[in-house]
Amino acid sequence: MMAEVLIALGSNLGNRRKNIFNAIEKIKKNIEIMRISTLYRTEPQEGVSGNWFLNGVLSGKTCLSPEELLEFLQSVEQEMGRPENHKKNTARTIDLDILFYDNCFIKKPHLRIPHPKINTRDFVLKGLVEIAPDFEHPEVKTTIKQMWKEMTNGDSRNKVPDKKYRCRSKKKK
Repeated sequence: MMAEVLIALGSNLGNRRKNIFNAIEKIKKNIEIMRISTLYRTEPQEGVSGNWFLNGVLSGKTCLSPEELLEFLQSVEQEMGRPENHKKNTARTIDLDILFYDNCFIKKPHLRIPHPKINTRDFVLKGLVEIAPDFEHPEVKTTIKQMWKEMTNGDSRNKVPDKKYRCRSKKKK
C-alpha cells in the first residue's frame, strides 16, 4: 500500500539549486514524485548559520514505513555531505524533512509527524499551498490553504517566488 508523503527540501551551502535537484533524483529511488513546488529564496531562520536557503516541497507516494522513510532521507542527506551527527543550527548542503505521512500522528524522540513547525514556517507553507492547498493537517483539522491565509493574514503581497529559481522545465526552442 502506498502512502502519500509531503517532504520539505532545503539547502544553504554550495550550489543550492543543484543540491536540491540532486536530492530529488536520489529521492526518486523510493518515492514516486507527484509534484514539486517552486523553490523559494529564504533567509536563515531559527538561528541557522550560513547563506540564504532555497526551499521547496514535494509530494509523492511511497511504500516505505515512516521509520524507513526517515532513515532513507537521512541517508540521502549523508550521501550529499551532511554529517550524521550534525549540530542543530549549522548550514547544510541538503535538509529533508517529512512534513506529512498520510494522516499519521507519530510522536517519538527522533520522529514527529506531522512536522511540529509546519504552521510557523512560511517557507514550508508557501511550497505546500502551491502543491497541496486542500491537504488537511490531521492534527489541527485545517487545510494548508487556511493555514497560509492565517499566517499571511490574507496578504499575499511579497509572497511571489524568486523567478530565478522556478522548478518548471524550460521550453525547448
